[in-house]
Amino acid sequence: MEEKNQFKNKKTKFKVIGAVSILLLILIAFLAWFFIIRDTSPATVTSDEAIDARNQTLSSCSDEGTEDVNGTWVVANDCGTFDETCLTKVCGTSFAGFRIKEELVGVGGKTVVGRTPDVKGSLIIIDETITTPDAEPLITVNMASLMTDNSARDNALKNQAIETSKFPTATFSITEPISFSNQTESLDGFETDVTGTLTIHGVSREEIITINASFNGNTILIYGELGPILLKDYDIEKPRSAVVLSVEDNALMEFQIFFKKAK
Repeated sequence: MEEKNQFKNKKTKFKVIGAVSILLLILIAFLAWFFIIRDTSPATVTSDEAIDARNQTLSSCSDEGTEDVNGTWVVANDCGTFDETCLTKVCGTSFAGFRIKEELVGVGGKTVVGRTPDVKGSLIIIDETITTPDAEPLITVNMASLMTDNSARDNALKNQAIETSKFPTATFSITEPISFSNQTESLDGFETDVTGTLTIHGVSREEIITINASFNGNTILIYGELGPILLKDYDIEKPRSAVVLSVEDNALMEFQIFFKKAK
């Protein structure tokens, strides 16, 4: 009888140990997925989540309205806050950046997002038509300040791929004016194709970017994306790393910028 009870106790003990081991394996697998495998890239600038974030920013950074869209407009520094969360979540402030897919050893596919709030630009609007100052780009981006969710990758980009230490800026200059005059819903925003010259990695090419523009009487908001951009078109080589199995040969450029009237 005593031997039978000992056998039962041992059997119960093994069952408990087995159950705990399974729970630990499940926990380890979940933690690995959450911190390593899970794709933490934020939704695109055209997503509903991004639209909601921008609307919240517009409601908080807009004060006295001008109602007159004509004049000189500059990038607003008081609309929203850029921090590390903008690399994993939608962000209601001005920034420019890129998206590209990579596959990591032992991890799998992931979308890499790089962004920077260091964006400059100005608009001159005459007769409800957007132009830019002579010989000045619509947007200038400090590529050297680009951030991803991995500091080692950020350092690698200085001397690989977009080589930000060698080519620290990217620009987009419009070659055709953008008209507000035939847009009856400027408050809600309108979509239009903009032709211009995009310069990345020291290479300039004519591109057509689909943008969404809006004016609420105080702030002009412009956002959009361009892609896929073939890396080879801008003489960009794929980055190399011992942990990177492969990187796609194309990327998506995205931006959202708030402008306020120059005083």
